[in-house]
Order: sequence, then structure tokens, then C-alpha cells
Amino acid sequence: MSARLWMAAFLLCAAPSAALGAGVVSAATASNSAAVTESWTPLADLYAARSLPSVDFAVYASADSASSDPQISTPPGVQDQTGPEETTPVTKNPRRALLSSLLLPGSGELYLGHKGRATGFFIAEGLIWANYLGWQIAGGLRQDDYIEQAQINAGVGVGSEADDYWHLVGTYDHSSGSGPGSYEEDLRREARNEFPTDPAAQDAYVAERLPTGDRAWDWSTADLQQRYVDTRQYSKYAFNKRDWSIGLAILNRLVSAIDTQFLHRRDLTSQRSALDEGGTHLLATTTADGGGRVLLRHRF
Repeated sequence: MSARLWMAAFLLCAAPSAALGAGVVSAATASNSAAVTESWTPLADLYAARSLPSVDFAVYASADSASSDPQISTPPGVQDQTGPEETTPVTKNPRRALLSSLLLPGSGELYLGHKGRATGFFIAEGLIWANYLGWQIAGGLRQDDYIEQAQINAGVGVGSEADDYWHLVGTYDHSSGSGPGSYEEDLRREARNEFPTDPAAQDAYVAERLPTGDRAWDWSTADLQQRYVDTRQYSKYAFNKRDWSIGLAILNRLVSAIDTQFLHRRDLTSQRSALDEGGTHLLATTTADGGGRVLLRHRF
């Protein structure tokens, strides 16, 4: 009887301990399970955890966009899969190119990026001014030559006069006197025609126009006079060639200015043709207010 009582008492004491132990084991098991659950992540979560580029197309697609000239670009974080990288060429100002060529032929072509055409105009401009300088020197040397001939062979005492004076020196044998080849004789004939009944007015007319003093001349021989005439003609021929160089310089500027406009239009056509080529193109544009649009275009 006493043995049964002791057994019953033992069981009563052991039951709460077992229940408490079971509870501790159960709590430990639950704790371990929670730890495992927190440290384990599904495969999908692992992929989702990677920082993949996100594209905010709200910036590129706005109903308020008013731009009509899209530029080729790629949204941030997205790789262009359309082939070679496309860039929008810088548009040159055709008016600036025209004005540059009017100042210096070839500079407008250089501004537009056509170095070969620019070199051609630069060379032409250099040759034109070299030609101008050459004829200027030749004409000046011949001018000095015929003035010296007049001083030595006709007694002229001046070296700087208008071209009409040097023409008279070569036309008449002598400036004063009477008879053929006299400039004074022609002046008196003109005075008689101008003032037929007024001898005083005739004398005043001749005195006003007749070269005297250092401006008078008298050729020693006809051959020397003809040599003077020929040298003067050579000088005038050289100066005429010099003036033609000025005309060529003006023409070179006009041609270069027209050429810049032709090149500008051709470049624009080439750019449009490049955009119209086949393939897939991603076109995007933005406006100053933050709006914009995206266009995916494919040509077959």
C-alpha cells in the first residue's frame, strides 16, 4: 500500500517536469525552425534581390510632349539592341558658312567639315592674289621705265602726274610751238572753235591747258617717242591683268558661298537618308518641361 502511494506521488511530480521539458523542446524546435526560415530564401527571391536596371518610361512618354524632331537616344539603364551606336549629327549654321566664304573662300567649307573642298578654294585664293601681286609689280616697273624715258629723251621734269598727262606726252612730239605734232597747235584750234570771235578768250583757253615749265616736253627723235609709247602700253596691259585678278577674287568668293549652301543641303539629305535606313531604331526626345516621348521604329 505504501509502495503504491510512493509510485503515485512520483508520477504526480514527474508529470509537470515532463510537460515542462516537452514545452522547452517544442519551443527550441520552433525557435530553430524560425531561424532556418529567416536564413533561407527561395530561388526567385535571390533573382529578385539583384539590382536590375529599372526604366522609368514616364519621363519618355508624356502626353504634353510637343517635340517633332526626335533624336536618337537610349533610356538610362537600357542597352541599345538596334545595332551600331547612332548619334545625332551637329547641325551647322548655313548662314555662318556663307558669310565666312564671302570673307575668305574655303573657310565656309572648312566650317562645314569639308576639308578637301576648303583646300581647293584656299589654293585658288592664294594663286589669285599671287597673280595680282605679280602684275602689280610688273606694271609698276614698266611705269617707272616709261617715266624715266620721258625725263631723259623728252625733257620732262616731273615724275608724278595723272595718266592723261602721260598720254599727251606720247601722242605729241612737243608741247609748245606750232606745226604738226604740237600740242599747243591743237589747243589753239579747239579755242578758235570754242570762241571764234574772241581772241582774248582763245589765249586764256590755251594758257589754262598748255603744260609749261617742268611739265613741258620735246622728243629728240620719233624712235624714242615710239619706244616710250610701247613701254607705256606694256604697263597698262599689266595693270589691266591686275584688275582682272580682283574680279577673279570676287568670283571665287561667290562660288565658295554658293558651294557652302549646296554642301549644307547635301549633308542634311545624307543625315535623313541615314535615319531612313532599314532596321530597328529607338528614338526618344524630351522637352524643357520634363515631358517627352519614345518611338520604336522598324523599317523593312
